Amino acid sequence: MALSAKKLKEVMKEKRRRDKLPPRTPSVEPVPLALKPRELSQITERCSNVFLAIETAIVQCARESPVIDDNTVKKALTESILQISCDEEAAALIVSKLATARQSLTVSDEDWILSLRAICTSVINHGKKNAGSLSYLMQARSTIQTANHRLHAPEL
Repeated sequence: MALSAKKLKEVMKEKRRRDKLPPRTPSVEPVPLALKPRELSQITERCSNVFLAIETAIVQCARESPVIDDNTVKKALTESILQISCDEEAAALIVSKLATARQSLTVSDEDWILSLRAICTSVINHGKKNAGSLSYLMQARSTIQTANHRLHAPEL
């Protein structure tokens, strides 16, 4: 069906208007913080030593600074995953400790980011929405104690 002359004129006018607009920059989708269950199980099997190093660094920071809670941990992990600068002092402490832990490990960048996302998934799942929640940190301390106990337990 052909357009009427009036409608064609309107369509062409709109096209010329759109052509004058600056080109759109393609939107870059940010890296998601949480992993899907399948991704989580794959990375858990592959990088358990990396998880332990990350959680140890986080728990050490929490021991050094009493203001660190689950929300601070999530913020620090988010900043590490997205590789953006940190403006909160407590989160910056965690980011710094994570960077130090990263240098001591031989792990690919992809596995490091996936490991950070896996820990962030845990923080999101354990964390409460209220400020000051320590649910994830308590779980992480327990995990580290269990891992250390297994490492130092005598062989039977």
